[in-house]
Amino acid sequence: MYGSIQLRSGYSSLPSIYAIQFDVVPDKAQDARTEFDQIKERITTWVVAGYDRKWNVKVRFPKSGESIAPFPGHVVHVTEVELGDAAMQRTRWAHPDGSDAHLQWTTDVVVAITMGEKIQFGMQVGVSSTSYIVRPAQISLGRPRLVSDLFSNHSCWAGDQPLLMKKLEISAQDVADFVEGELLDQKRRIPIVVVSHDQFTDRPVIDADRLHKALLGFAQVAVFDKWAAFQLTDTLGRALSCFNGCVRIYWPGLKRDSNPLHHWLYFPTQMERFEYQKKPIEKRLFDYLARVSAARFTDASIARDIQARVDAERAIELNRIQKQLQEGRAAANSLQEVQELLDLAIKENAELNERVTVLQSDNENLAAQLQDVRDNFSVFQQHQALESEAAVEHAQQVEYGTVSTALSAAERDFATDFLILETARRSAEESEFARPEEVYRALMAIRDVGRLYFESLESDTSIGSWAEQLKRRNFTQYSASESATVKNDYRKYARYREFAINGEKRRIYQHLDLGGGDRKNCLQIYFDADRDLKRIIVAHCGVHLPIPSQRT
Repeated sequence: MYGSIQLRSGYSSLPSIYAIQFDVVPDKAQDARTEFDQIKERITTWVVAGYDRKWNVKVRFPKSGESIAPFPGHVVHVTEVELGDAAMQRTRWAHPDGSDAHLQWTTDVVVAITMGEKIQFGMQVGVSSTSYIVRPAQISLGRPRLVSDLFSNHSCWAGDQPLLMKKLEISAQDVADFVEGELLDQKRRIPIVVVSHDQFTDRPVIDADRLHKALLGFAQVAVFDKWAAFQLTDTLGRALSCFNGCVRIYWPGLKRDSNPLHHWLYFPTQMERFEYQKKPIEKRLFDYLARVSAARFTDASIARDIQARVDAERAIELNRIQKQLQEGRAAANSLQEVQELLDLAIKENAELNERVTVLQSDNENLAAQLQDVRDNFSVFQQHQALESEAAVEHAQQVEYGTVSTALSAAERDFATDFLILETARRSAEESEFARPEEVYRALMAIRDVGRLYFESLESDTSIGSWAEQLKRRNFTQYSASESATVKNDYRKYARYREFAINGEKRRIYQHLDLGGGDRKNCLQIYFDADRDLKRIIVAHCGVHLPIPSQRT
């Protein structure tokens, strides 16, 4: 008989400030039920250890249907149910705040399993006031130890997305697959936070490990070096990109034509200000994502299915009892038996009515909370829109209108690394190449590899080939030299590769090609890593120099 099953179909109607939900994929080395029992044991340990740590008292975790109240205002209640191939445990832990006696914390935890399938876990944390007092609530919010424990010891997933313990490191070669398989995945349930490298230091301006640790379960942090960020711009478009030390949140549902203002962009100067205000970006994002998750929270599919089956069987049992009373079955041989059945039916009916009342109240409270979240979300978006507009304006300022402008910018930014010859400036001024930003990036790549090269000479180590290093930066058309035909035919070819450096003539054959075809889509950069000067000599930056196979 299911009259004794005290299961709630939802969580508390208290204001929720934190919620999380994820699947646990069982280890192949053990069955799902064993892992389900392990998670239940972790819940037990979490509560028992909590009382030992915070209140210095030993408690016994209650059995199903039982409650314990270690102190006034404290209660731990557990309900379990098994229906054929499914099982579920709900735990409610309520207790006063440690420093504010007028605040009451309530944590609801549910873990459910359908045999042969994954396990689903959910937690919702609410806080309410026990008395009317007009003063701010000093609430310190963080990820519960139980959730961290599950992440560390089990394979946890948000839909098809694994909740990884470490940040992702994305290289230029990974970007196309990452954009298609992760950022643009319409089934993605949690945001991806991209941390880009500063263009000059080639390092993030924030601690990406600290950020990922704070957001674990709510978001996946991915770090893009500057070459990956350039490729992200090429793949996704400048308006939706993230580069030069910025951090961007890509919410689920991202599309190539998404409004850039909906995917928030944070500049290094903003994040420095957050640090100065003692509320760094990881704390801001955690607090916001906790509340968004709480507003979006609902029971997972397995828990909903089990609860629906419990409710259905309770309804069937109630109908059976009512039918017995109506038909006056012979089994009720005495008024005492009839009275017992009647009392049970009345009790069942009262419980169902109470549950309907609770659900109606829950619905009203959730509707009010949802409206509050929508209002706050609208205000937050308006604020972020101003920041994002600044982001777009800033991004437009780094565009280069011509190859000559790009070369001058590289000479300015990397003055100690480059020696730009006059022949390079003239060729850049005459160039019709349509992608000057690519020229700047190519020069930056040459400068970075050049630095590695000179450092390797001092340390007597190897960096591999220039071709390999440039390929890592997404430049694949590199040549260390020219063909014998080009070298040996001075009049037709070699003379175009002869340059004056400090009054002496030098032939330079090392070059990097960008694109191919006509003058608008093809450009060559001829350069040499001078060991004596310890600088990169840029001799040509313009039209493709003559070669035997060239038609014009």
